[in-house]
Amino acid sequence: MNILAAEGIRRLDRATSVRVYVGGLPQHPEPPLNYQVVYSLEGALDYYSTPSWVLRKGKAVQVDALSELEIQEFPAPVGTLEAFHTGGGISTMPFAFEGKIDTMEYKTLRYPGHVAIMRPIRDLGLISNAPILVKGRHVVPRDVFIAAVGPQLSKPGGHDLVALRVVVTGQRGGTAATVRFELLDRYDVGQDISAMMRTTGYSLALTALMQANGTIRAPGVRTPDEAVPFTEYVEGLRRFGVEIRDLS
Repeated sequence: MNILAAEGIRRLDRATSVRVYVGGLPQHPEPPLNYQVVYSLEGALDYYSTPSWVLRKGKAVQVDALSELEIQEFPAPVGTLEAFHTGGGISTMPFAFEGKIDTMEYKTLRYPGHVAIMRPIRDLGLISNAPILVKGRHVVPRDVFIAAVGPQLSKPGGHDLVALRVVVTGQRGGTAATVRFELLDRYDVGQDISAMMRTTGYSLALTALMQANGTIRAPGVRTPDEAVPFTEYVEGLRRFGVEIRDLS
């Protein structure tokens, strides 16, 4: 998503807003959370409880996780999703573009109603890592939550999907312009590989290959949005079967 966001910025004479939306979701949601574990429940809870760095009026500031809820519409059968802040999404980009872009933010996608359940759970301290005394013993609420909820959110054989949207707005040639990328990737039944594995693992494998074959040329420590060439990256993912649509 950072590679796509950087490409959107490059395509405009001046980018004023960068909005990124990503979510790993079950293809067949089940209440109450309409969610299944697709990588790490511990990691997801970290994102739900860690403030998110964003750009507001060009300044890097933090906003509360699970806040600023909005609706995003995706093609059927995915349909309506809700989007909200979570920690860590766009990594160092708010600091790299501070003072250069007015608004930049990352939001996680879930099926509607997810935040209405998870925010009270968080605010009541049920996913806190701070130990509490229970019947003479210290326990970590998050450990209890994961032990109780984790098995119910683990769906062996459950097919997942990954939804992604990157929208960069600004000006090009003196007029308003928008660059937009989208992805909907689904569980590979034939290979028994989840969409989350495909969109993360294939991307990592591809960038490793690009470093090995010299496509990523300059040495040193750089972020993916700085180092990875856009066209080669998108074409490489397409060869893996991961299709990023350019809707600009």
